[in-house]
Amino acid sequence: MTTLKICLVALLMLGFTWQAGASVPLGGNRKGVGGAFDMYGCMQSNEYYVVNFAAYQSDLSQSKDMKTLPTAECIDIPLVGKTQITLDLLDRDVRKKQVALKILREDGQTLAELPMAVAKQGVVSVSVDFKSAGKYQAVLQVKDTDLNIDPEISALHIPLTVALAVEQPASEKPLWIFFIVIGLLVAGLAYFLPRLLNSKPTATTPE
Repeated sequence: MTTLKICLVALLMLGFTWQAGASVPLGGNRKGVGGAFDMYGCMQSNEYYVVNFAAYQSDLSQSKDMKTLPTAECIDIPLVGKTQITLDLLDRDVRKKQVALKILREDGQTLAELPMAVAKQGVVSVSVDFKSAGKYQAVLQVKDTDLNIDPEISALHIPLTVALAVEQPASEKPLWIFFIVIGLLVAGLAYFLPRLLNSKPTATTPE
């Protein structure tokens, strides 16, 4: 019975991993918040909504190969120029509601805008041309009748940097290391725990 429970926990973890990985639009290489590649991509959230952010840029130094998928950049976008901003709506109920997306400059000027509409495929995408390096912002608004909150208040604000050198704390570790450790612990428990429970002390014969 104990072995069955451990296996169920492991399967649940694998299922969560698959769902998060499958939610990243277009597939390909994915960067997390720290700039490292991981299976979860670039999750962004506030107290109301959670999305998976991706920015796709053309690399002129690479040959155009249809089999090569572009790298999904996270919130630290490396280059200026034309960029495809994509948000994967991870909240299933939000996919049935009207959403709008804006890309703003640091001074508040709107560079690109997607008007309110239902994202039937669960993905919101807009093209923007970043003319200069600097700080920007992606703003997702949801017309949420369930919450009954002004979309301006519940909006998800995602800070972006474009062509800026961003230093990460030396102590920051990629997210995948944490999940590898969890996986090893689950595998260890699945192997050793049944043997410990089934082991019985050997009786000693009197001399």
